[in-house]
Amino acid sequence: MPADFTINFICHGDFELLEKTIPQNLKALCNNTDQTYDVIMTVDGIESLDPHCYLNSAPKWGIDEVRFRWRKNNCAIGDPSNNGHLHTFCDRTPYLLTLEGDIVIFQDNRDFDILSGFRKLFERHERLAVASRMDDHDTWVWKLEDVASPFEPGIRSVNRVASHFLVYQTNRARKVMSREPILKTDSFYDNGERWFNYEDFISTKFAEPEGPGIAYIEKFPIKVYHCDVKVTKDSVFYSKDIDVKLREFKRRLTEEEHERK
Repeated sequence: MPADFTINFICHGDFELLEKTIPQNLKALCNNTDQTYDVIMTVDGIESLDPHCYLNSAPKWGIDEVRFRWRKNNCAIGDPSNNGHLHTFCDRTPYLLTLEGDIVIFQDNRDFDILSGFRKLFERHERLAVASRMDDHDTWVWKLEDVASPFEPGIRSVNRVASHFLVYQTNRARKVMSREPILKTDSFYDNGERWFNYEDFISTKFAEPEGPGIAYIEKFPIKVYHCDVKVTKDSVFYSKDIDVKLREFKRRLTEEEHERK
């Protein structure tokens, strides 16, 4: 194996935001880890973007590999983020951590090794294949709920994930994802009233009792936020506006700095 973890940033634009989130998130995830890792940036929909910006910035951001994907062939339908996730999952390393470009991670305890924490969690629970955390889940329309007994204190078994931040034990996840119906580019849909996107697929496949369970990581001393807001309070849709995302990143960063004082 080339490394213990693959860390894959999935993005389709928002370059100005990535300049802030990628360095912050790599620092939070890897600053004091004893795990080996490979860092990939997948830029989906590159036909509408300037590839040179991403290539030139990748080394200073700490990226080991850049992948460009055009949406002409084999493109997943539904929400645009589906395509990046569909073509990202692989079991080249024992653990895969995927995060979209518009989230930000903070450490409450800078001595805590996040990657080792996830690895030890999967080692303690032999069936567990996927874990997640989003600290702004109170904005979700499909609410986060417990569906089974906790895996352990501070590790809930929940009904759903958000695709923004996912951690897989890849061999186990591959087995679950390969069960019928197998995921294809036309498996998704999103017409504004009905939808089935990548996070819905993971949620329905992995949540107990049908699946091995989704671990929601409450006891890790971290925070994970989506740098965006809903178009209205009760909407399922986010703004996807770069100015809004930059504002939300700044707000979360300011809040974190105040908490540390």
